[in-house]
Amino acid sequence: LQLDSHDKISRLDKPNQFGATLQERLFNVSLELTITWVNRILFLKLLEAQLIKYHKGDKSYAFLNIEKVKNFDDLDSLFFSVLARKQDDRIADVQTAFAHVPYLNSSLFEPTDIEHSCFCISQLKDGKLPILSTTVLKDNAGKKRTGEIDTLEYFFEFLNAYDFSSEGSEAIQEDNKTLISASVLGLIFEKINGYKEGSFFTPSFITMYMCHETIRRAIVQKFNVTKGWACTGIDQLYNKIDDKKEANDIINSLKICDPAVGSGHFLVSALNEIITVKSELKILRDRQGKTLRDYKVEVVNDELIITDDDLEFFEYNPNSEESQRIQETLFHEKQTIIENCLFGVDINPNSVKICRLRLWIELLKNAYYKRPEFTQLETLPNIDINIKCGNSLISRYALDDDICKALKRSKWSIDSYRLAIMSYRNAKSKDEKHEMEHLINEIKKDFESEVASNDKRLLRLNKLRGDLITLTTQTTLFEKTKAEKAAWDKQVTKLTDEIDNLERELEEVKSNKIYENAFEWRFEFPEVLNDEGDFVGFDVVIGNPPYMRVQEIQACQPIQKLYYEQIYHNAKASYDLANIFFELAVNISALKSNNAFIFPHKFFNAASSEVFRDYLKDGQYIDEIAHFGANMVFEDADTYTCVAQFSNRPSKGFHFQMFPFKSDFQNLLKDREKYTFMTYEMIDKASQLYGSNQWILFKNTKGFNIFEKIYNQKARIETKFDRIFQGIATGKDELYLFEGKQTGDYIEGKFIKDEKYRKIEKDIMQPFLRGKDVQRYQYPDKSLFILFPYKISNNGEAKIISEDLIKHDYPNAYLWLKETESIHREKDNGSTDDPLWYRYARKQGVDNVEQPKLSSMEICANRPNVILNELNFYHATTVYSWVKKTDTKESYEYFLAIANSKLIWWFIKSTGDTLQGDARRFKTNYLNPFPLPEAVDKKSEQIIVDKVKLVLEAKKVNTKTDTTTLESEIDQLVYQLYGLTEDEIKIVED
Repeated sequence: LQLDSHDKISRLDKPNQFGATLQERLFNVSLELTITWVNRILFLKLLEAQLIKYHKGDKSYAFLNIEKVKNFDDLDSLFFSVLARKQDDRIADVQTAFAHVPYLNSSLFEPTDIEHSCFCISQLKDGKLPILSTTVLKDNAGKKRTGEIDTLEYFFEFLNAYDFSSEGSEAIQEDNKTLISASVLGLIFEKINGYKEGSFFTPSFITMYMCHETIRRAIVQKFNVTKGWACTGIDQLYNKIDDKKEANDIINSLKICDPAVGSGHFLVSALNEIITVKSELKILRDRQGKTLRDYKVEVVNDELIITDDDLEFFEYNPNSEESQRIQETLFHEKQTIIENCLFGVDINPNSVKICRLRLWIELLKNAYYKRPEFTQLETLPNIDINIKCGNSLISRYALDDDICKALKRSKWSIDSYRLAIMSYRNAKSKDEKHEMEHLINEIKKDFESEVASNDKRLLRLNKLRGDLITLTTQTTLFEKTKAEKAAWDKQVTKLTDEIDNLERELEEVKSNKIYENAFEWRFEFPEVLNDEGDFVGFDVVIGNPPYMRVQEIQACQPIQKLYYEQIYHNAKASYDLANIFFELAVNISALKSNNAFIFPHKFFNAASSEVFRDYLKDGQYIDEIAHFGANMVFEDADTYTCVAQFSNRPSKGFHFQMFPFKSDFQNLLKDREKYTFMTYEMIDKASQLYGSNQWILFKNTKGFNIFEKIYNQKARIETKFDRIFQGIATGKDELYLFEGKQTGDYIEGKFIKDEKYRKIEKDIMQPFLRGKDVQRYQYPDKSLFILFPYKISNNGEAKIISEDLIKHDYPNAYLWLKETESIHREKDNGSTDDPLWYRYARKQGVDNVEQPKLSSMEICANRPNVILNELNFYHATTVYSWVKKTDTKESYEYFLAIANSKLIWWFIKSTGDTLQGDARRFKTNYLNPFPLPEAVDKKSEQIIVDKVKLVLEAKKVNTKTDTTTLESEIDQLVYQLYGLTEDEIKIVED
């Protein structure tokens, strides 16, 4: 491994300037090499399965086995001396051993940069590996194999335990093996690649749904713009198309981009959807221009399935002329779409490799033997140039930077740039490909140099330098007055400072590590530039942007974080990376684009998305939101999600669709016409925001009218309550929480997870509540205490007691603290040499504790869970307490009725976080905006208070007493406070 010269390594876990340790970098190198090699081997396994299938199960076409590839040297030879060379160029011994293995002309079988700088697979050590106890390998008796086995043999036998030949169309796979299809490989690779960039594998049913909705809209839009039509759907296009070649050209002009491409799942789904639409429009044509009339193409389980009029699955047979025609058509359709329509970027080089592999596999599925010999497969084009590695969020040059001057001065034009790209894709030899690669880099370098020389900052710098020279060298006949000299000095200083700032900024752009893997949208894809070099953008930007909170960005991309906050409007304070990708998508899409992202539901109301919501609202970018409700989409992320259809053009409003919770949710997306959804257009009134710029979406205007009636109350919880605060975070509850009872001057019992019975001085103990101890309307049981090494001052501040004082005044408590001192010192809240090693992680929530308050469980399920806390209970972070302002006249019992009401529950459900099941957070930011009646007559308040007291007394006698009738009566009284009608009450309660 060649290390940077500035590295000074003393430990493997010592971070470099980017926060990455040497150990992490070694791991990343190992992972990249592994994925490179496994990519190749899995591709070869799929190729082998194709060859055997093409030749009716003839196993002589198998080549990935220990008989032909005996060691890592042989595997290296297979990569670079067989697949990377035409048959005539291969040496004699491999020509014989791999006679049936075709030349593929793919950069997948060229040594990568990391292989050049590190080592190739031939340098791996041959040896044996112990067979895993959970292996899928079986012996002749059908039992799990044990012992050791040669490394490569183990790998080949492992791969042979799966079925790589099926594409989901066969009812029964050979030997009941598990099917490994291309989409399954995407899932496997994303799991191998890990989620450190915040990316998660998007399930097939979601990519299919999003591509179905978005690609079809984009195709209709493309025809309407090109032909001047006003079609609203694919059916209307079908009735208007009369020139099939032109129609194909229009669809092939689509430009689709995934800026966080991952395994390429969205691009593959887009590819399948485009071919399906062409089939539906009856414009899918072979290379001679004949339409594939008698075949139906559709997407099933994320795979392209072709059936004839007899509903028989298409299967390639090289000896059939018709079969050859279909296979060639599918191959070249895919090639055309991949080359012309599909583009991707990812920050992770492994993801880029995987995405390219996925697209090559899609072509491999329809690889065909070339005529007339039928011995050589059609070579694969160099589609890798469409999938590029870089940080798509960071660019040196703006999309609107002028390259007109660059084009005039350069010997290259946009057409010559596009031609070089096309020549690269279709290069038939390695030499030709490398020649084009060099030419493309030269063109980009020329453009970049010219744009850099016309940078507005550089032009401004040159002007300022000229002004400064003029100012400092000009001579005058008369000596300056004192005032003129001061003004002259001030102007020189101002010019000098501005020049220094611009020089620093330009030097930063040139050398800053921020730009080390910057992606230059301005140059990288000439397909989205017009002939004048203007960036016109993509017709579709689609994907699953990374979900990563600002804290996680700070941890893994500290330098880049500063850039995001300078450049993007919605990267302020607390934010999520997904928000920034949304803005990027708007920026890189065409004005009449049709874009789609799947992203977390929390963007509707989370404080971290406030600036993001402003950005979307002000730009009116949203066209439609499909909310998946309580249906969980991601296997590895417990996140409620939405799909947003959006564009770069302002919309008058957007449609909102809430999907019901269904066990067959995947089928719900496939057969939407079988279900009825609440879909409505967001009108001005319904798009009103509330609180901290939160979006409240209702299924109908009746729901919004109720919300408006409640929200129009002038008072809020925040106007009646001094504060709503979270409880203590000790750092180690088991060291502080004590289960026991008071006897005299002591609390007797035991600490959590401590078996010893103890007597602790009562003056250092306080009654304590955990979240589970808060039970609606009940008085809490005084059986849990917290060791509280603090004293409360007159102003409510908690001051920690010195160790000496604890030792003197509370010897029993001190004995326990000393017994557990080593654990205290390991806590997050202190270091090993901390003199206050026994302090809490955070002691918030102790002031105002010695007065009545309401206390609520943070996460409430199915209904509110609030108590009247009159006994000075301290509490954990899972409990929030509400303390009234001194001038608030209403009683706590009155507010307790509202806090436990169905009305506040309906409001919090409409405005707060969506959690698993029917649960909501009763946190400060969700409670403070809740409206309260401004003035309530004493008689009405007293009626409510009397009923609340009846419930409290009943619960005090027996916590299991059924008080539902009384609670329902209280709910009705609360509805009256807000003036709700019977119909409105029914909507709230339903």
